[in-house]
Amino acid sequence: MSISPAGWSYGDEHEVHMISRRDLLLGMVRRFRENSEEKPVSGIGADIVAADDAYARKDYETARNLYRDILKTNRAHKEARIYQGLCHYHLGEYIQAKDTLLMVVKTHPDEYLARLYLGLAYARRDLTEKCMDAWAGLVSPEHVFVMREINVQRALYEMGDSMAGPDIALAVEQAMAQGAEKMQSKA
Repeated sequence: MSISPAGWSYGDEHEVHMISRRDLLLGMVRRFRENSEEKPVSGIGADIVAADDAYARKDYETARNLYRDILKTNRAHKEARIYQGLCHYHLGEYIQAKDTLLMVVKTHPDEYLARLYLGLAYARRDLTEKCMDAWAGLVSPEHVFVMREINVQRALYEMGDSMAGPDIALAVEQAMAQGAEKMQSKA
C-alpha cells in the first residue's frame, strides 16, 4: 500500500482509500515517539530539578554551580539565569548578582524577580539611584508587602530622605519575609 501526498492510499489492486486526518496525525505522532526514543535525553530537566532542590534547601553555592552548568548547555535558559543571580545575591556576591540579573532584565524587562533582586543587589552596594531605576515601574499584585515597601523607599528617595542602600535592601527583604509568612498562613 502506498500513500499519495494528498492523503490517498492505493492498495495492491489500485483501490483508492482516503486516510482520515486522525489516522494521519496518529501515525505522525507514533513516528515522532519512535524517533525520540532513539535519541539520548540531554538531562537538562534533571539538572534543573537538582538545582531547584539545592536552592530550596538554601544550599546556594551548590545551586549556583548547578545553574552555571545548565547555562553552559543552554545560555538562553531564563529561569536558570535568574536563580543563578539569586544564588549570587544570597551568597553576598552582589556584583555577580547584578551582572547576571542585568542580563535577564535587558532581554526580559518585565521579569519581576530579576528586577527585584537587581535593585536589591544595587542597594546592597549602596548604589541607590541604580536601585531605584531597577525598581521603576515594577508591579506585582501578588507581592503586596514588597511592592508597598518599594513604593515607600521610592517616595523617600524622591523626597531626598532615603536611607542608605543596605538599609533599603534590609527593609525590602523584611517585607519579602512578611509576605512569605502571610502566604504560608493562608495555605
